[in-house]
Formats: sequence, C-alpha cells, structure tokens
Amino acid sequence: MSPLRRLLFLLRPERGDILIVVAFSVGVGVLALSAPIAVQALVNFVAFGGLVQPLVVLGLVLLICLGLAGLMRAFTAYVVEILQRRLFVRVVSDLGYRLPRVRIDAYDRQHGPELVNRFFDVLTVQKVGASLLLDGVAAVLQTIIGLLILAFYHPVLLAFAVVLLFGIAVILFALGRGAVTTAIKESKTKYAVAASLEEIARNPLTFRFDGGAEYAFDRADTLAMEYVKARRKHFAVVFRQIIGALGLQALAATALLTLGGWLVIEGQLTLGQLVASELIVSIVLASFAKLGKKLESFYDLLAAVDKLGQLMDLPLERDNGEDHKIDADGASVNFHDVSFGYDDSRPILKDFSLTIAPGERVCVIGGHGYGKSTIADLLSGLRIPRRGRLEVDGVDLREQSLKSLRENVSVVKGLEVIEGTIEDNVRMNREHVSASDIREALSLTDLLEEVRDLPDGLNTLMTSTAAPLSYGQARRLMLARAIVGKPRVLVLDDVLDDMDTESGREIERMLFSQPSHWTVIVLTRNDGLSDLVDRVVQLPKPSPNGSGKSGVGGEVLVTADGGA
Repeated sequence: MSPLRRLLFLLRPERGDILIVVAFSVGVGVLALSAPIAVQALVNFVAFGGLVQPLVVLGLVLLICLGLAGLMRAFTAYVVEILQRRLFVRVVSDLGYRLPRVRIDAYDRQHGPELVNRFFDVLTVQKVGASLLLDGVAAVLQTIIGLLILAFYHPVLLAFAVVLLFGIAVILFALGRGAVTTAIKESKTKYAVAASLEEIARNPLTFRFDGGAEYAFDRADTLAMEYVKARRKHFAVVFRQIIGALGLQALAATALLTLGGWLVIEGQLTLGQLVASELIVSIVLASFAKLGKKLESFYDLLAAVDKLGQLMDLPLERDNGEDHKIDADGASVNFHDVSFGYDDSRPILKDFSLTIAPGERVCVIGGHGYGKSTIADLLSGLRIPRRGRLEVDGVDLREQSLKSLRENVSVVKGLEVIEGTIEDNVRMNREHVSASDIREALSLTDLLEEVRDLPDGLNTLMTSTAAPLSYGQARRLMLARAIVGKPRVLVLDDVLDDMDTESGREIERMLFSQPSHWTVIVLTRNDGLSDLVDRVVQLPKPSPNGSGKSGVGGEVLVTADGGA
C-alpha cells in the first residue's frame, strides 16, 4: 500500500469530521477575502468622494465577517484536536490487539521492541495532520476562491490566474518528484541510528570492554553519516520547491502590478479592483511562500504513515479453529513425521515422531541448535510444521483454536517479566485465577516465602529486568505463572538448567515426586533427570545438509529405572 493510500485508509473512519473541517475552511476562506473586497469598496468611496455613513456600515460588515471567520477557526481547531485524540487511541488500540497476535516468525529477522519504535510516528501524524487540516486546507481554498474572484474582474486576470495555477502545479509535482521516496529513506536511516543506540544501552557490558566503546562510536558515526546523506537528498527536493515558490511569488507580484496598472490606465479596471487584486494575490502568494515547510511536513507525514504501516502490516496468527477442552489431568501429545526448519535447506527437525501418553513425564535432551526450543514453539502453536502433523489429545493443532490450545498447553521459556506487581505477573489478568491459586503456585515453585519477605509482598512492583527479584527467582516466577493456570501439558525449555541446586531440587520434587496433574515435557541439555522421569528422548544432531531422520527410529529411549 502506498503511503498516500495508507494515509487515506487511516483517516477513513474520521471522514465525517474531516468534511466538517473542510466545510468550515471553505467558510473561513470566503470570509477572509472580505478584507480585500472591503478595501476595494473603500478605495472606490474615497476616489468618488464617498460619504461617512457607508464607510461605517462597511466597517461593521467587515468586523462581522472577520469575527465569524475567527469563530470558525476556533471551532475547526477544536474538531481537529478531537481528531488527534481519536487517531492516537485508535492506533494504540489496534496495536494493543495486533502485537500479542503477531506471528513469531515476523521477529526472526527483526527486533520486536525496535520495531515498536515506529509507534512514535503517530505523534507526527497527529501534529502534521492537524497543521495541514487547519492551515493547509484553508490556504488551498483561499487560493482557489481568490483566483476565481480575479477571474471575474477581467479576462486578462483570468489568464493570469490560470498561469499562476500552472506554476503552482509545476512546483508541486515536477519539482517535488521523488520527495516521498527520499523522505521514507531519511526516516529509515533515522530509525537505524535509534536502533544502534538502543543496542548500546541493551548490552552495557559488551560496549564497555576493550574495543567496545570505539566500535559503538564508529558504528553510530557511520549511521549518522548515512542519515546526513539521506537528509541532504531529501532537502534538495524540498529546497528546489522553496526556490520555485519564492521565484513564482516575485514574478506573480510583478506581473499583476504591471497588468493591473495597464488595465487601470486603459479604463478596464477600477483602482479599487487593482488594490483588491493585489491584496488577494498577496494572500495567495504569502500562503504559497510558506509552501516549502508545509510540503516538507506533508512528506514527513507520508513517511510517518509508512512507518506505522510496518507495524500494521506485521502478519498475524490465525484466528480460526475450534475450542477443545477436556476436564482431565494430562493430555496426550503426538508428533507424526514433523519437519521444520528456519531455512528450507537446513531443517532443524526432520521426520520427527514422538508419542507421549497423558500424564507422562518425558525428558527431551539435546544441545544448542538441536531443536528443543523449536519443539516448544510447535507445541504452543507459535510455529507451524513444514511437514507432518502435531496432535494434542488426538486433535490436529491446525484444527484447534490457538486460544484453546494455549489454555491446555503452557510453555516456560526464557524470561519475560512485565512492569507490574508480582501478583500481576503471575495472574496475567486471568479472571479464574484466585489469590489462593497464586499463593499455591508460588509455594510449589519454592518462591512464596521469599516473596513474603519483600516489604510489599505480592504487591511488590517489578521492572522489566525482574528487579527486585534475582534471575533465579524470576525463572521460578515464570514457572509459577505457567502452572497457576492448571495446564494439561507443561513444557519447560531449559528452565531447570539455569536454576541453582536447591531450587532445582524443589522444582523437581514438585514436578516428578507428586501425583502428576499434567503431562510434563522437559527440554534440557543434560541427562540429570533420567532417574525422575518416565522416559528420556535424545535428539540427534541436525545434519548440515538436512539429511537424516529424527524421531522414534533415531531416538534413545531410557526408562525411569535407567534401562535402555
């Protein structure tokens, strides 16, 4: 979608109020021309020895017209302010809905938080859009109405108006060729600079040690130069339009004065009409002389809309499928010849088959790059197998709604903490989760007493880095968040590998020593759980050329008692 078309699409819900703004702008444009017309009448009165009474009436009429124009401008400013608020709320609501549903593969080559920086362009859309609605529309309408009045004065002035419009068109379209493209390029380089600075802040240790600071400076300097080059190209387009507008202003003012004077001498135009014409053209050209900055703002507006489009166009997960709920402990999981790869030529999983019974506790062992995290993503519906099928309770995941799937399957992977209280981080707005459920989940993960020792207990505010909790405590908090919803399948991706010995033993006791209320799949790098689980599955190393097969035929099975 082109930036201009996207802008129209963004403003479509507000077209009713925008029409109101345009209508009032027409009124303002008409009433603003009351001053030149009043001057024309005044000059004629003076030239022919006019009386005082008509002069007073003329002044009152002018005051009323300008007063009405002022009221219309005030009302238009209010409507535009409401439009700005609506636009902001609409974009926030749309992204608030979309971002949790963006397909995970959209972030494979892009950093999600850096992408969200594009949201700040909504402020550009607000401010520039408001400015163009308030001033731009009025200026355009004043130009059109003013030139129409000139056309009624004399045919020569009609020809002058046509030539003036042609000159404006040349400046807008011929001299402005490529402006939108260069504006978007400039915007991209600007975000590249911001992304580089964010990366420095995100990796404080990396850029502090030997060579890091120099590398950060050189990289920022290179990206800044790229921005300057892009800015120079864009400004070259804007600058030639500014030069064109100023040149047209000088030529038009000179030509009108010459033509008007000649017509007055020839008796084809009154002195009042000449003065009024000069004032009208002065208003038109004064508005047009400011065109350079207005056009630059318009190009910035289109570039901002293009950046918002990068967020709006992120692909969303599917929203179809049926709900599947069974009131039973544990669910069966079946991988049937599943193949998946981030690169088609190098599959991580190839013809992987595995059957897990309801309530079974299975440990899947593999090194980095063996596909453990891929298995977790497939089970949670974040990724889709390239071939084969995956079933939970005999239902193909492609036929099940993602909402229902994620109520049955819970995955603990990485560290994702929201800025809120500890209670908020565990509950995650699930209405069916009670305070007692939260305390039970924290107790099972050996975290309840540690949380109670904090000054504010469950109401302790956490930052996105999990402070004031330690890394290990935060990992256990992620586990409490997963089990508090009572899932039927619990998937732990490298969770136990990063826990200290004492906490790890408590978690293992909770998972494996008590009666199982869920199917447990532990994805890990070591085999320290072989004596606790029902079965161990050893993932084979992926083949560089994609050959080989993983699954039942290639897995190493170990029973709970250690027998092969």
